[in-house]
Order: sequence, then structure tokens, then C-alpha cells
Amino acid sequence: MGRVITLREGEELAGADLQAVATALKQAKPCAFPTDTVYGIGTNGQIKAGLRKIYEIKAREALKALPILIDSLEAAKRWVEFTPAAEALASRFWPGALTLVLKPTKEGRLLTFQEFPTLAIRVPAHPVALALLRASGVPLATTSANESGRPSLNTGADVAKEFSARCEFVVDAGAAGGQESTIVDATTLPVRVVREGALTRQQILEALPK
Repeated sequence: MGRVITLREGEELAGADLQAVATALKQAKPCAFPTDTVYGIGTNGQIKAGLRKIYEIKAREALKALPILIDSLEAAKRWVEFTPAAEALASRFWPGALTLVLKPTKEGRLLTFQEFPTLAIRVPAHPVALALLRASGVPLATTSANESGRPSLNTGADVAKEFSARCEFVVDAGAAGGQESTIVDATTLPVRVVREGALTRQQILEALPK
């Protein structure tokens, strides 16, 4: 049974609790935490055993790559190759509910399996997720906290009930944003909205370079 860390409304994840969860993530142990969209289950994206554990916990199809969370646009450039369109979108919507699909750099290939030619990446706008990214110092392979095919979980209490036995830590910070991120494939021109989520297709189109 993993440990549940419950935060009061507006309380930051800090001190020993922050370090404990960040260390577990760095060691590729799965942990659940809130983001600005929905709760996620994440691990160190650089360690393949951790990625496989996430697939196992989620009963996720092997053909679906795991998205990566990072703490800034500049940090993301280490892992993916930005196009002008992608840079414009990231500058407008990061941190926030935009997931960009891009070609990985040589280092970025470490964050996925060889059969996946692209990498989905996002900078979340949630203090807990950002604190964990900065304290762990690693990109986090993260997917929504739910069994594959079931609705995403939006409260820490629901995530703890469902996943505390399978995660090293669950950080319960109440309700998350509630709507999944919008996914944009920026490897092509024009860019392609793969999934419309918290950001609308119109918002994406309006933010693109003219």
C-alpha cells in the first residue's frame, strides 16, 4: 500500500513530503499527482522499467506512447525538435493544457520505445506537478489516472481509492482541472488537432503564425 499525502486547499507540496515523492519518481517508482487537467500517474521517463510499470498499472495498450511532462519550454527543447508552429503554440499556451506531438531529439529517444517515431510533451500549469518536476530533475512519463478505457479521475480521493495500492505515493490535492489537454501534432504543416480538450480548435488556429 502506497502512502497518501493529503494537502489542504491552497497548500503546497513542500519539505520532506516533496522530497520523498520526487525521490520515488526519480527512482522510477509510480506516483499519482494532480495536474491542471486531470490526475496523472507518472514516473521517470528515462527508465524503461518505470514506463513498463505504468503500462501495467493502467492496463494501457502497448501501441499507445506515454506523454511526457517537463517544467518549461526551454527544458523541452532538450527532448523534442521544435517547429516554428510548435514554438508559437508553446509560447502561447505553456504552462497549460496543450500537449504537443513532435519529433524527438537524440536524447528524446530515451523517453520512449523505438517503435514510436514521435514524442508527446507538455508543461503543466499546476503547482504540485511543477514542484515534482523541478525537485526530481527528470522528465516524467505521465498518463491519466484511470484504467484504460474508463473516465479520467478528477479528485485525489478517487485516485487514492483506485490506485494507492499500486503507486508509491498519491498526492491528494482535491480536485484537478477536470478536462484533458488538447493534443496537437506539430510534426506536419498545417498542424493537426488530434484531440480537442481544454483548448478549442479555434484557439489553436488563432495562435499559429500567420
